This record gives sequence, structure tokens and C-alpha cells, in this order.
Amino acid sequence: MYINPNIEAALPQLLEVLPEDRVVTGDKTDRFSKDFYWYSPVLKELLEDKRADVALLVTSKEELKSVVSLLYTHDIPLTIRGGGSGNYGQLVPLYGGAVIDLSKMDTIFSVDGVVHAEVGATLRKIEVEARKQGWELRCMPSTWVVSTIGGFLCGGSGGIGSILHGGIVTGDNVKSVTIMTMEAEPKFIKFEERDSLKALHTYGTNGIMVEVEMRLGKAYAWEQLIFTGDDWEALLDWTFSIADDKAIIKRLVTQFEDPIPGYFKPMKKYIPEGKHCTFLMVDQSNIENVIASAEAAGFEKVFQKPFGEPPKPPYITDYTWNHTTLWAIKADPAMTYLQCGFGVNFKENLRKLKAKFGDEILFHLEMTLGNAKFKTDATGASVGGIPLVRYTTEERLNEIIDYCESIGVGVANPHTYTVEGGGVHEDIAEKRQLKSEVDPKSLLNPGKLATYPDNPFAEKSA
Repeated sequence: MYINPNIEAALPQLLEVLPEDRVVTGDKTDRFSKDFYWYSPVLKELLEDKRADVALLVTSKEELKSVVSLLYTHDIPLTIRGGGSGNYGQLVPLYGGAVIDLSKMDTIFSVDGVVHAEVGATLRKIEVEARKQGWELRCMPSTWVVSTIGGFLCGGSGGIGSILHGGIVTGDNVKSVTIMTMEAEPKFIKFEERDSLKALHTYGTNGIMVEVEMRLGKAYAWEQLIFTGDDWEALLDWTFSIADDKAIIKRLVTQFEDPIPGYFKPMKKYIPEGKHCTFLMVDQSNIENVIASAEAAGFEKVFQKPFGEPPKPPYITDYTWNHTTLWAIKADPAMTYLQCGFGVNFKENLRKLKAKFGDEILFHLEMTLGNAKFKTDATGASVGGIPLVRYTTEERLNEIIDYCESIGVGVANPHTYTVEGGGVHEDIAEKRQLKSEVDPKSLLNPGKLATYPDNPFAEKSA
């Protein structure tokens, strides 16, 4: 583990800004230096011994500004933390230094068609407050109960709601972001509408996000439904027909190949063994039609429950998106995952993958408006997903990735901690340019923006 030599000199000054209980050192920094990178056996090996030298818990922009100024003066690298529910090592400091926890900067200023909030506000808090006024989040990850809105915009791409509204960067979903620079006298810069995209999904490498405005959607009375079937392709045909039917208002369309549903221990009382299944969230006005359609196609409804007002568990969202991977790893530690867009010819591509790899890959499909990982704007339903992979070696994992790409299946590789490695970034030049303007010493999460030419810590072991 690399320990930054300037921490000792900076600590007395940091303690003048923050109370002692909000300046964490020693082994206690572990919990502030980790996310769910261990979903990936590749990242687990690379990042397991990495941790911050100090974790700083700030509660206001004023405290943040003072702390960042001190870190800049002492040339200490800085990583920003939200809810800690990311999957790619976004908040794991490669070179020690400081982690700043922003989870207490959680004020929600307004939710009138647009949520205006500090970055530490959890998506659950926003969802509950918005629904009181007839609104809801347009998209949110399966970790919405604990994830912060800043963390979601800095490291996420889509999730529950993406079948209705697309991903984070789709259309006008993001109204503005305000970032703070990493300088001796930090400044606040606000980016509006599409100009804000260059500050999104950058793991805090090109500015410290402090406030966001994200447009909300009309709140619907969601019903949670689970259907099961024996024939995978027949179920896929039906599930995609629901996803692509504009008359059906839906927030979630997920399909699982058997034996994945068997990993969901709390749901075993509902889902029979040996069945493929589809999880849906549809507006209550569509319930009868959806159930009738499923029955006509030969599928059985095994679970039905309102999402709730306010939302109350159990949530079927706890088994979708990357929560699926978590349940799988709990059941079988050899499991890991990929993130894929299966393309227009998704049925044929799924057949090819199954023929090539058999049960080495298990299908978990997430249907979205366009594909949140691979397209900015699209029309109609798209089939992506987070398939499970039975891990043996990194070489074999790369063989699977290479084959996917050879048949036109896009892969956003979750086994890398760099911004560029984990998805398509057509605006990467703009992201680098912004970093050069707001981070003159290249102290913000160094090593994560791989194509940025200046990393003053590169000679140190990462």
C-alpha cells in the first residue's frame, strides 16, 4: 500500500477545519476506501490492499472548500465517496491520500418536476419526497435505497426506469451539475443541460460534484409482478413484447435464466425451482392486460405486490441490475459478471453465446429505452443485460469478452477501474479538457482517467 508522505504535515491543519471524529486515520479508513469492486475477481486482486491515508467527513460546501484547499497545498491526491455502492473501484484510492465522504451533504432543495439536491442525498430520500408531490426518479440503480445522487451521476449509467426514460445521459434527464475545482482557492462551476455530460460518469476525476439538478418523471402507481415459464425463448419473445409495447407503462423489465432465480433466497417461496422468470414493474392501469397476456402465452404469475406509497419492501428491484450479481456471488463465490448490449439481433446473439459457452454464462437481461451503456438516445426497447459468468481465469474471461465483441455484442467491461475501460465515452476529449481546467495538479482520483497524460503519482505502485 502506498502512503502519501504529506499526510502527516497536513493533519494538524485538517483538524483545525474538521472535528477529530470526522478525521479518520489508520485502519479505520478501510471502510471509506472500498466499494463493491470485489464483484470482479480481477479488481479484487488489483485493489484489495488499497486504502486512503485519511478519510474526511464533510457536511457543507464551506468545509469542503477549506479541506480541498489544504489538500491541494500539500499535494495530496483526493478521491470522493458517496454511498459506496459502486462496482468498479471508482472510490478506491490507488495512491493513498485522502477520501472525502460527501454523504452528509444531503439537502434536497426542491422536487418540483426537477430534483435540486446536494450530492449526498440518497435516491431513496429523493424518491420518497418526490412521490409526495406526484413525481418520481426517471432512473435509479438497484442500490437506490443507499446510493447517493452524486455517486449515481459520477459512476452510474442507468437502471430502474431506463425502459421508460432511458439512462442518465438520455435526452434532458440531467438539467445541471455544479462542481468544485481542485485549487488553492476552489471555485464552483455550474454546467447546464447537455454541457453537463462532460462531468458525468468520470469517477470524480474532473471536478468535485457538489449539487445536481435532475428532471423527474410523473409518478405512477407501480405494481411489481413476477412471471415464470419453462421455455426461455418463448418467455423472451413475450417479455420483449411487453418492453416494446408503448401502450404499457413500465419501470422495469428483467428476465432471468434458470438457475439464477434460485439464488434469490427470500424469493424462493414464490418462484418454483427450474423456472426461467421475468420481473416487471408496470402501472396499475396495465395490470389486467399484462396478466392476461402472460396467461395466454402460457406463463404463470407467481408474485404480485404494489411498490407502495411510500415505497415499502420487499422490492423486486433488490434482485435486478447489479443486485443480481450480488445474490449470485453469495450463492456461488465463483460467479462474476459482464455488462452487455446484445444488439438488434439479440436472440441470435444469445443463441451463439449459449452454444459457445453453455452454463459458463447465465443470462440476466435488462431491457431499456435504447441501451443505457452504449447509446445516448434511441427509440424503442433494447436488450442489454448483466450476464453472470462462472469465473476460472482472467484469460478465459477475456476470451468471452472477445467473442462477444466478435459477434456484435457490446461489452462495458466491469473488470477495469478506469473510466475509459468501462464503457463508451465519445466525449472523452471533453472530459480530459475539463480535468485540465479544474485540476491543475492532477490530484483528483489519479489513475482512473487512463488517457489523461499527467499523473504525478504514476511512478508509485498502483
